[in-house]
Amino acid sequence: MSTPIITICGRPNVGKSTLFNRLTGRRKSIVSEIPGTTRDSIQTNCLWNDKSFILVDSGGIETHSDSQITQKVTDKSYESINEADHILFVVDATSGITNEDTEILRIIRKIDKEITLVINKVDNSSREENISDFFVLGLGEGINISAYHGNGIFDLMNSLEHLFSVEEVDDESIKFSIIGRPNVGKSTLFNSMIGQAKSIVSEIPGTTRDSVDSKFEYKNNDYTIVDTAGIRRKGKIGKEIEYFSVLRTIKAISESHISLLVIDSTENVTLQDQHIAGLIRESGNGCVLVMNKLDLIDKEKIKEKEIIEKLKFFPGIPLVYTSAKLKSGMSEMLKELISVNRRYRQNFSDDEIWKNILNIISSNMPPSKGKRRVYPTSAKQIGSNPPKIQIKFHNAELVHFSYKRYIENELRNIFDLRGVPLQLEISEK
Repeated sequence: MSTPIITICGRPNVGKSTLFNRLTGRRKSIVSEIPGTTRDSIQTNCLWNDKSFILVDSGGIETHSDSQITQKVTDKSYESINEADHILFVVDATSGITNEDTEILRIIRKIDKEITLVINKVDNSSREENISDFFVLGLGEGINISAYHGNGIFDLMNSLEHLFSVEEVDDESIKFSIIGRPNVGKSTLFNSMIGQAKSIVSEIPGTTRDSVDSKFEYKNNDYTIVDTAGIRRKGKIGKEIEYFSVLRTIKAISESHISLLVIDSTENVTLQDQHIAGLIRESGNGCVLVMNKLDLIDKEKIKEKEIIEKLKFFPGIPLVYTSAKLKSGMSEMLKELISVNRRYRQNFSDDEIWKNILNIISSNMPPSKGKRRVYPTSAKQIGSNPPKIQIKFHNAELVHFSYKRYIENELRNIFDLRGVPLQLEISEK
């Protein structure tokens, strides 16, 4: 089942970004009382009851504006709506139906997408009295929420849950995506592995505009590979087709287990490379760093320590060197891919985890507060793909994030989790 795209839309200042931040649990969208604060569509992978979806916060739509920037924001919002599988149309209970709401809905209906009416800012009983006015929109009763206070969020998500995807375990193939900036050699790398030109290869950045899935076998291992369009810098996403490429790249990361992050060896690691690595890590994917175009540079000139330092937030990423053009380094890359896939699927016994947790903590005891001592009471693996470990503590709220990072790093070394994110959950006994 493909990962669905849920897009939040509506006129400015109805609370779209507040809802986005509430659903993602992170403040990724800027929240302000000034209309039009969100100028770019923002996307992220989300989970609800172990089911995945992609959430998009579109910029506010203004139907009548002389501002060129505002018009571009509106155009991008319609682009994100066109790509969506389902739309959350947000209105403001405090202002009732406006002409702008009606006009936006008229345009959205032409796109022929499923729409859920979300009535926001229903913060008290007096505001509930006015929600019947929204029936005239023809979207049913709608769902009343207060994104700011979190009221009604469970009702909203439960109404959408049937759309979300559950990972299908239909085969044991190693499913991975090829990710990177435009023109780093992703398509050439893809063609070198597949052995057939299924992607267009060009020197013009951004030529590959659609994701292409292929299966192949190599040394008795089955692979499913997704070749995606490059992620451009946000400022360079101008045309509709480029916006779709970004969204499809995020979707490809979501639908694969491991990502090959391709970087041009002739260039230094850029901020965009770091951003893409962050997306891969946040998604829970394993990662192999592929330094491509080795045919254009002397390997001794590559500053490997500097590369690792710039990507230190994703510790232990395996690094391989390739020349997709000359088809060199392919065996080493696939061998590393197999190793990361094995680590990604690891399962550990509860006894093994508990024994190592005791050793880690006894070597460096967590700080206590007065007479309140911090000590572990249990530890076990509660998930895999990637590994997820739960540790219960007495006085867990006193466990500092730096101490959690210490435990994570120790476990990463003990269980050899190079290239795999370890998800660590600290909770009260």
